[in-house]
Amino acid sequence: MQIEAHLDAETIQRLEEQGELLRRMYQAEFAKDPSSLATESSRSNMIALRHSISLIYGAAAGLDVANAMGFPNDAGDR
Repeated sequence: MQIEAHLDAETIQRLEEQGELLRRMYQAEFAKDPSSLATESSRSNMIALRHSISLIYGAAAGLDVANAMGFPNDAGDR
Protein backbone atom coordinates (compact mmCIF):
# COMPACT_ATOMS: atom_id res chain seq x y z
CA MET A 1 0.00 0.00 0.00
CA GLN A 2 1.46 3.31 -1.07
CA ILE A 3 0.95 6.32 1.17
CA GLU A 4 0.60 9.64 -0.61
CA ALA A 5 3.21 12.13 0.58
CA HIS A 6 2.14 15.56 1.73
CA LEU A 7 3.69 18.27 -0.40
CA ASP A 8 4.46 21.61 1.22
CA ALA A 9 4.13 24.87 -0.71
CA GLU A 10 7.88 25.12 -1.34
CA THR A 11 8.04 21.63 -2.83
CA ILE A 12 5.01 22.27 -5.02
CA GLN A 13 6.53 25.51 -6.29
CA ARG A 14 9.85 23.80 -7.05
CA LEU A 15 8.14 20.98 -8.94
CA GLU A 16 6.00 23.43 -10.90
CA GLU A 17 9.09 25.44 -11.87
CA GLN A 18 10.95 22.33 -12.97
CA GLY A 19 7.96 21.07 -14.94
CA GLU A 20 7.51 24.46 -16.62
CA LEU A 21 11.18 24.60 -17.57
CA LEU A 22 11.06 21.13 -19.11
CA ARG A 23 7.82 21.96 -20.95
CA ARG A 24 9.31 25.15 -22.43
CA MET A 25 12.44 23.26 -23.51
CA TYR A 26 10.31 20.59 -25.17
CA GLN A 27 8.16 23.17 -26.96
CA ALA A 28 11.23 25.00 -28.24
CA GLU A 29 12.78 21.80 -29.58
CA PHE A 30 9.47 20.68 -31.08
CA ALA A 31 9.11 24.03 -32.88
CA LYS A 32 12.56 23.55 -34.43
CA ASP A 33 12.10 19.94 -35.54
CA PRO A 34 9.34 17.67 -34.20
CA SER A 35 11.25 14.51 -35.11
CA SER A 36 14.71 15.44 -33.87
CA LEU A 37 16.66 13.62 -31.19
CA ALA A 38 16.65 16.80 -29.10
CA THR A 39 12.84 16.87 -29.18
CA GLU A 40 12.70 13.21 -28.21
CA SER A 41 15.16 13.80 -25.39
CA SER A 42 13.19 16.77 -24.07
CA ARG A 43 9.99 14.75 -24.10
CA SER A 44 11.75 11.90 -22.29
CA ASN A 45 12.88 14.34 -19.60
CA MET A 46 9.27 15.44 -19.04
CA ILE A 47 8.13 11.83 -18.77
CA ALA A 48 10.96 11.01 -16.37
CA LEU A 49 9.96 13.90 -14.11
CA ARG A 50 6.37 12.69 -13.99
CA HIS A 51 7.41 9.12 -13.16
CA SER A 52 9.90 10.27 -10.53
CA ILE A 53 7.26 12.40 -8.84
CA SER A 54 4.81 9.49 -8.91
CA LEU A 55 7.36 7.21 -7.27
CA ILE A 56 8.51 9.70 -4.65
CA TYR A 57 5.31 11.59 -3.84
CA GLY A 58 2.58 9.23 -5.01
CA ALA A 59 0.30 8.75 -7.98
CA ALA A 60 -1.95 11.74 -7.19
CA ALA A 61 1.03 14.12 -7.23
CA GLY A 62 2.25 12.57 -10.48
CA LEU A 63 -1.15 13.12 -12.06
CA ASP A 64 -1.22 16.74 -10.85
CA VAL A 65 2.15 17.35 -12.48
CA ALA A 66 1.05 15.63 -15.68
CA ASN A 67 -2.04 17.84 -15.84
CA ALA A 68 0.00 20.98 -15.17
CA MET A 69 2.47 20.01 -17.90
CA GLY A 70 -0.29 19.30 -20.42
CA PHE A 71 0.25 15.54 -20.66
CA PRO A 72 -2.68 13.48 -21.92
CA ASN A 73 -4.60 11.75 -19.13
CA ASP A 74 -5.14 8.00 -18.93
CA ALA A 75 -8.12 8.30 -21.29
CA GLY A 76 -5.92 10.03 -23.87
CA ASP A 77 -7.53 13.46 -23.37
CA ARG A 78 -5.53 16.68 -23.00
